[in-house]
Amino acid sequence: MLLTELIPIVKELSHTDKLLLIHFLAAELLKESSLVPLDAENKVARLGLHDSFEAAAVLAKALT
Repeated sequence: MLLTELIPIVKELSHTDKLLLIHFLAAELLKESSLVPLDAENKVARLGLHDSFEAAAVLAKALT
């Protein structure tokens, strides 16, 4: 899928889903850059992103 096809889909996501997408992309970039320790690999999946919604909302509010 091309980025030009993906952008309209991302614009339709809910606020929460956009925050989760940012979290996912940041984690992927860190892994690709070898900046995440090996023992932390897939830690995001084990923690459960549903626990971070409130913190993400506070952060998003602070950034706007």
